[in-house]
Amino acid sequence: MKPNSLESRPRADVVIVGAGSGGCVAARRLLDAGLRVLLLEAGGPDRHPLIRVPGAFPKLFRSAVDWNLTTTPQPHAGGRAFYWPRGKVLGGSSAINATIWIRGSRRDFDGWGEGWTWEDVLPEFRAQEAFQGEPSAARGTEGPMPAGARAGSHALSEAFVRAAALGLGVPVARTFNDGVLEGAALLESNHRRGERYSAFRAFLSPVLNHPNLTVLTGAHVLRVLWSGRGDTLRASGVRLRWQGRTLDAPAGAVMLAAGAVQTPQLLMLSGVGPHAELSRHGIGTRLELPGVGAGLQDHLAVPVITRSRLTSLDRVPQAGALARYLWDRSGPLSSNVAEASAFSHARPGLDARADDPDIQFHFGPAYFRDHGAKTEPGDHFTVGPVLVDTHSRGRITLASADPQAAPVIDPAYLSDERDVQSLIAGVRQARDIAASAPLSGLRGAEVLPGEGVRTDAGLRRHVQQECATLYHPVGTAALGDGPDAVVDRQLALRGARGLWVADASVMPRIIHANTNATSMMIGGRAARFLLGALGRP
Repeated sequence: MKPNSLESRPRADVVIVGAGSGGCVAARRLLDAGLRVLLLEAGGPDRHPLIRVPGAFPKLFRSAVDWNLTTTPQPHAGGRAFYWPRGKVLGGSSAINATIWIRGSRRDFDGWGEGWTWEDVLPEFRAQEAFQGEPSAARGTEGPMPAGARAGSHALSEAFVRAAALGLGVPVARTFNDGVLEGAALLESNHRRGERYSAFRAFLSPVLNHPNLTVLTGAHVLRVLWSGRGDTLRASGVRLRWQGRTLDAPAGAVMLAAGAVQTPQLLMLSGVGPHAELSRHGIGTRLELPGVGAGLQDHLAVPVITRSRLTSLDRVPQAGALARYLWDRSGPLSSNVAEASAFSHARPGLDARADDPDIQFHFGPAYFRDHGAKTEPGDHFTVGPVLVDTHSRGRITLASADPQAAPVIDPAYLSDERDVQSLIAGVRQARDIAASAPLSGLRGAEVLPGEGVRTDAGLRRHVQQECATLYHPVGTAALGDGPDAVVDRQLALRGARGLWVADASVMPRIIHANTNATSMMIGGRAARFLLGALGRP
């Protein structure tokens, strides 16, 4: 990036904190509009050799490109503290995730209210995509981000789609990206020629030498700088640690895109949040917003693992898989592991016509447990029910006033009994899928939770002991109109000027699908709102 350029370059029009999914898209939009952009990323360049290899994403967990966060012990999940991977690198979590390209539904966005309906957000989704597939009015073809079907899928994934349709009584879907989350299908990915395209690679790499763009890595933002008070309060830049020095970066506007964990942390460190929480750490209150850090929502996944009669992805000899990938970017390493999906209304009493799906199944032709860290001999496949209609709500709070300290993460997993019941029902449906043709003819015995675990009590224990994050925290700086909203419907901080939020923290309710594409949409819209406020639509 441009070393030693902070002092030598003109004052930025906008400083963006976080070069993840939202931040990279926002930076590109602002740059294209002619603004001077300073993009600050706490992590490093995206030079890790495995970032571009889709199937290697579990190897990036707990590495130098991962924040490696941990929640508080969760009393409703066996007292376990949960590992939370979050990308600490250019591209953020889009550089270490499973490259699933899926939007929320029309119902999801219509539920966010005015300015955020499906018709409002669809133009931004379309503008970002370079979709390769059957033409559709819902898809874009001219954007920076490649999206579409992978070059190939495992035979077990193909079998899952047909088995899920039969076992759940749902249709085989053409896509999940047209506003409807229904049925079973192979998942789309943000790949091109067998390689991952992170938000950084797609949106910023092509313009990295633009004279109006400065990107600093290893830049840890300490707090937002303010001018004025009360009705005249305005964000005027940020203070950061970079190359062993503490520096101020003044700017005409500030955009926070540090994610659902660190955006609320940074707001609180800057004096914005619940007064009691700020006072507890000796931080003066600039702006009292009780919703900062509240409303934390996430998706939980539970593994249901069965022996396979076909060779699974993780049983292909590593040397052969690597040689094949290096030769033509094909084979197991070109897979994103979670190759297929299906949506269901699992909890008793839900109506498929009136209610959102509560379970999204993620299928992997491999043994996938504990984020890929645990392995077992032999061939397996995993049908993972994922809670997507989340009712439990947690919170992000401060551990201390030290900006270098990780915040306190309490997702309050399974604190709402409806979440437990959905996952228990999801495990039962995962078994129905595995017992349906053609997957039934390709399976052996169930190994997790195991054939003998049949009672509600036994399945509850399995859910509590094995559930894990699907890496989708949202909601901790929510948009809206009520007293707990942190940003307005144009993503500007309520009660102050000059600050916008451009990441998953603004989601008022978690969507019923993977969140990465939606986070990029939010980044693009945040940039457009900022430009509108500057009179540069």
